Amino acid sequence: MSALLTVDGLTRRYVLPKPFGRRAEPRVVPAAEDVSFEVAAGEVLAVVGESGSGKTTVARVLAGLDTATSGTVALAGRTLPGERGPADQRLVQLVTQNPRAAFNRRRSLRHALHQPLRVHGLGANRAEREELVLAMVERVGLTADHLDRLPGEVSGGELARLVLARALLVRPRVLVLDEPTASLDASVKATVVNLLLRLRTELDLAIVVITHEIDIARRLADRVAVMYLGRIVELGPAERVLGDPRHPYPRMLLASVPVPDPERIGRANAASLGEGIVGEVPSALAPPAGCAYHPRCPFATEVCRDRRPPLESLGDVEVACHHPHSGPSGTPSR
Repeated sequence: MSALLTVDGLTRRYVLPKPFGRRAEPRVVPAAEDVSFEVAAGEVLAVVGESGSGKTTVARVLAGLDTATSGTVALAGRTLPGERGPADQRLVQLVTQNPRAAFNRRRSLRHALHQPLRVHGLGANRAEREELVLAMVERVGLTADHLDRLPGEVSGGELARLVLARALLVRPRVLVLDEPTASLDASVKATVVNLLLRLRTELDLAIVVITHEIDIARRLADRVAVMYLGRIVELGPAERVLGDPRHPYPRMLLASVPVPDPERIGRANAASLGEGIVGEVPSALAPPAGCAYHPRCPFATEVCRDRRPPLESLGDVEVACHHPHSGPSGTPSR
């Protein structure tokens, strides 16, 4: 399957202002470092990790809301410029985490959905734009009655579908979703997830989902990229990365997921993935030398403290670890 979206060596560093009255050198925060992946049309890639791992930075660069320090973002073989014009802005659409913040609370939802069509010159007149809006609203499972309401007059689940409809109205090739289900209850999450699975096929979209919810990644994603402190540490098929990860960090993430019935699977097995892992994510201003995860890793050795592991192929996954695990027992393979 050929790639529609190709990200190669994406790096984004932020320069912090100097403290007032001091002559110290400017401090540099490496929010994303050498991030590379591909997504095909009709495929979903989930990017998971703790807060501060660089997920949202990658999403913003993909959508053209931020400019990469280095690296490229290409769509169908054409490199997208850092400063994008309206034609390129349409191609990659970002759906943000809080749907209520995405709408003007004083204007109707009809106005909100007509606006991107006017900005991008889609629809010859108001009647044609209204036809496009109605068709998309129905596609996401809502009705024309919702369009005359204000954002505060509809539920969170309805707003989540409306903000998705607004992004799709400009006919993007790539959809980037930043925590699309974080503020929704369980039943509404299922509705949104099923909607996304249907739309990716109907519209032949490449979808990148930024999420910390492992269960959502399992349900939505074909492949998963796990980020830690700005870098991808494991990348591969969702069933492998979220079922039998090779890197200790995604193993810890899996251990943090609540187990509905520990007695059924055995308490020892429920806790084994995260056994011995301690600490918090280090500051991006002072990342550890070598492997950034080594201060929290129970399998770290001297080489982990001295040398950063490259992202290398290990079967059908890519892993950045000196001692990748061989199975659920947690034993390193070398």
